[in-house]
Amino acid sequence: MNFLDGHLFPENQQPLIITAAPYAPSWLPSDFPGEIAVTMDEQIQKAVDCYNAGATVLHLHVRELDGKGSKRLSKFNELIAGVRARVPEMIIQVGGSISFAPETDGAAAKWLSDDTRHMLAELEPVPDQVTVTVNTSQ
Repeated sequence: MNFLDGHLFPENQQPLIITAAPYAPSWLPSDFPGEIAVTMDEQIQKAVDCYNAGATVLHLHVRELDGKGSKRLSKFNELIAGVRARVPEMIIQVGGSISFAPETDGAAAKWLSDDTRHMLAELEPVPDQVTVTVNTSQ
């Protein structure tokens, strides 16, 4: 590999992608007082702070007001909408180490029998965004 003069200048480098993951559900607010966002406004502001610090991708999970990780789709929708409104350029990656829980009566039976599609089925699509299709006919 040959390096040319000026190869370390930012304008001559490949784009850099930084992923931030400030919402890890394994940590509780008591583990790092004042550092872990709990309210929805705090979680959205944490995403804005990450973007302003240079992150281009946000790996997110959502918290309930007690500080524990949430599995409610409505909370994910709320956080995603809030982040998109404040930093529309940020790429959002929804945490995949969880299973989303149903929030309506009678949804549990459908959810338990649906082994793949329940993961992202109720997240609301956003126009002009990339659409991901999951093939469940294996």
